[in-house]
Amino acid sequence: MHRLLTAFVLTGLLFMLLPGTFLGVWNLIPISSRQALQSLSPPFVQAHGHAQLFGWIGTFILGIGLFSTKIGPIPPKAIPLGWTCFGLWTSGVTLRWVEGVSPWHWRVLLPVSAFLELTAFLVFFHTVTSHSPVPQADLSVPANTKREPWMLMVMAR
Repeated sequence: MHRLLTAFVLTGLLFMLLPGTFLGVWNLIPISSRQALQSLSPPFVQAHGHAQLFGWIGTFILGIGLFSTKIGPIPPKAIPLGWTCFGLWTSGVTLRWVEGVSPWHWRVLLPVSAFLELTAFLVFFHTVTSHSPVPQADLSVPANTKREPWMLMVMAR
């Protein structure tokens, strides 16, 4: 499980430094030289945003979420499913970045990258929701207990 978390964190840092920061700087050069936003390439802006949001923030969230299944007994399928999630997510984000910076087969790469990212999220969601560190009976809230407002706000997010 530690190797899996390390892979997610290092990959997230890689996405942050290379495609995220690189495209951010690449987008700032035309803005500073021409002092106009019209000189930006919309696909580059989208690729930068996707590399930042999904590339490193999303990768960190998935890695830490999978690592949280370490609390209590680790389900036998959690580690193989975690590596599957890692492979699908990394491939999807990488393909989306490649599609954003080059028009090479974008009509194929865009849906394939979206499918890979969605599948990775579903694998993550299945892995995390099927894990229960304590018996279900201990997690239930008695009927006469009112939930605190902060709990409702967290659940609404």
